[in-house]
Amino acid sequence: MALKNVRLSVVEDQTPYGIYVWLLPSGEIFKDDDGNVLNIPSMKGDLEKMSNIRQAAAYYGQPDGQPSFIAGVGRVTEEEYQQDLYRMSEGHTPYGDTGAWKDAARTRRVTDKRN
Repeated sequence: MALKNVRLSVVEDQTPYGIYVWLLPSGEIFKDDDGNVLNIPSMKGDLEKMSNIRQAAAYYGQPDGQPSFIAGVGRVTEEEYQQDLYRMSEGHTPYGDTGAWKDAARTRRVTDKRN
């Protein structure tokens, strides 16, 4: 059965905490040869952190670009990353997926109210 007149909306995370990444002029996020993203934990609008990532990008040979804030995202260790991969392979929500955890909590509250 085809759905007609379906409207979708994207809700951006408005969390003031997250990371700044270095956005290249091509629109890609700057990564090293191993795929690690140049980033710095920050609050949105922190001029000092934006300056720090600008300096780091220049140091690593990518002075052209701009800092870009990603809300609700944080750094993880290699161990945490491996644990998240394992959780996903077992059909569980990864610990780092705060959006999924928020959605699950919201669904649970709605379900609890109905019962």
